[in-house]
Amino acid sequence: MTALELVEDLADELGKVLGHLAFPDELSGETTGISVYQFGIPIEETRGDRRKKFPYVLILPDEGAVESASSPWSVRVQLLIGIFDDGKENQGKRHVLNVIHDVCERFLRDPVLAGRYYADEGITWVVDKEEEHPYHYGAVWLSFVAAAFRRENELA
Repeated sequence: MTALELVEDLADELGKVLGHLAFPDELSGETTGISVYQFGIPIEETRGDRRKKFPYVLILPDEGAVESASSPWSVRVQLLIGIFDDGKENQGKRHVLNVIHDVCERFLRDPVLAGRYYADEGITWVVDKEEEHPYHYGAVWLSFVAAAFRRENELA
């Protein structure tokens, strides 16, 4: 297990978990699914054109720890959520909460990810309190543990 593999497996899982959700699309006016990005939002040639990116979940490894050679690895991951909704009802934060709910429900019901990682029960989330209509943001923090490497030589 590496933190990189965890991020990749988590991206695949989030694509499945959030695949049923539909959000307003800024460019077409229709509805669209959510994009899952790893480590950063892709940079466009026309820097600053963030409109093509919404809605999204961005996976960022936050921190990790290895207590000893025999202890499990621990990796904390931050999920940044960005939703576009320019409706006059100003319900974008409702969409953010739906994403947060689906992520939390997935890992509280079944904490195993890809048969290699185990999500801790403690999940932290937040919805941005600032009013940035039509853009709405939130975040979720998850912690995963994975089996540790074992020493190959007892004398090492």
